[in-house]
Amino acid sequence: MSLRTVKVRVPANYVGDIERDVNLALAIELFLRGLISVGRAAEIASLPIQDFLYELKKRGIKPFLYDEEDIKEELEE
Repeated sequence: MSLRTVKVRVPANYVGDIERDVNLALAIELFLRGLISVGRAAEIASLPIQDFLYELKKRGIKPFLYDEEDIKEELEE
């Protein structure tokens, strides 16, 4: 996998792990655009998939696009 370096300007008084936060934000955005899977997003965020799913939940983002009918069909099979 090739990598690209980008510069991000952050206020001097930013509190937190900026590298982690930027990687997580990128992973979430790519996931929301439908460009990558939840598993790949977790990799980009450098998080175990369970932790990435938790981050999505905290933000009110559904990790899977199943509706009620889809779930019923899956359970019947």
